[in-house]
Amino acid sequence: MYKVGDYLMHETSGVCQVKEISEKALHGKGSEKMYYSLEPIFEKGKATVITPVDSNSRIRDVKSSDEFEELLDEVSGIDVIHEEGNRARTEKFKEKMSLFDPKPLASVVKSIYLHQKKRVADGKKPMSSDERVMDVAAKRLFEEMAFAMKSDMDTVKQAFFGRLDGENE
Repeated sequence: MYKVGDYLMHETSGVCQVKEISEKALHGKGSEKMYYSLEPIFEKGKATVITPVDSNSRIRDVKSSDEFEELLDEVSGIDVIHEEGNRARTEKFKEKMSLFDPKPLASVVKSIYLHQKKRVADGKKPMSSDERVMDVAAKRLFEEMAFAMKSDMDTVKQAFFGRLDGENE
């Protein structure tokens, strides 16, 4: 169980700090449960996130700086998702993102980045569906990386995409 002041990763809100742990009856009298009140780190002042203490699928520990250094070192070995058809590719991306882990997120970000780069090189526009998925996947990945590595999002983005550009030149 986390304590007040701890940092954790929430599946949709990103890196959060535990602000309070209290019993609440969110579903009416008799439904009392313990809940974390979480404050998203990268969205200060936004709404507090309330999640059950016993919800292991929605929260996890923030990965370590070493794990992200290793991820950056292995960028070239991260799988690229090759699915024919926009719908199938988007479904595969959502499947990977639902795993709630940085490596599959990195696979999604890498796949979309390289696909968009190829489309632009071929004189085509990036696909809007890819851009929407990229916004979510990149935000989740780079927020956690920045927090773990005590850096900022722009720096970790540049490191990630710089390694991708370096491997494809």
